[in-house]
Amino acid sequence: MSSRSRKALIAIFVLILFGGFGAYVRSHQAEIDRPADFDRIPLETDKYFGVERRFEEYTYDVLKADTTTLRMYRDKTGEVFWLFVAYFSSQKYGSQIHSPITCVPGGGYRILTIEPYVIDLHNGSNINVRRLLIASQRRKEVMLYWFETRSGVISGEYGLKFDLMKNSIFLLPTDAAICRVTIPLSLEADFEKASLRAAEFVRDIYPAIQAALPFYDS
Repeated sequence: MSSRSRKALIAIFVLILFGGFGAYVRSHQAEIDRPADFDRIPLETDKYFGVERRFEEYTYDVLKADTTTLRMYRDKTGEVFWLFVAYFSSQKYGSQIHSPITCVPGGGYRILTIEPYVIDLHNGSNINVRRLLIASQRRKEVMLYWFETRSGVISGEYGLKFDLMKNSIFLLPTDAAICRVTIPLSLEADFEKASLRAAEFVRDIYPAIQAALPFYDS
């Protein structure tokens, strides 16, 4: 047998092996223990009052999430905080999470900066998220976003893909959520101060987000 024939047979064997493994993984997907329940995130707290909003319907058609919530909160000074959480019961079959890195430019905004950002929580722990400064012709926004999976908080897209692969191999649930907080700003607003206010909002609302998602004991 020639060297070229051996290489071809090896390639075919690898394709069959991985194809069979992929089919096995798809047919043995682990069951989730409970769905996401965004009613567990209160619309009113001692610091914030919120109302439920919706994007245009085509947004949900593109997103393909199982359930979402979009809230507009105000604090006692009138400052606005937008909270968006989308839960995917499986990241397969065309329902993988859309990253803000790709979605924001499609919404008419430019990404001016993107960087890691650490938020200290009330329980003494912290979460690593991504911080963006985005801008249109009329205003800026500070955005904090992160992903939630069975492994905990994941800040980056590559980490999310690795987590999906790992959970698929070990036949664990591949459900995940994206969480996003944005604050509209004037073009002259102080980005660092706005980031601190956004982090404070995340700090206050994060326990309720955890309670709403099926990744944590409730």
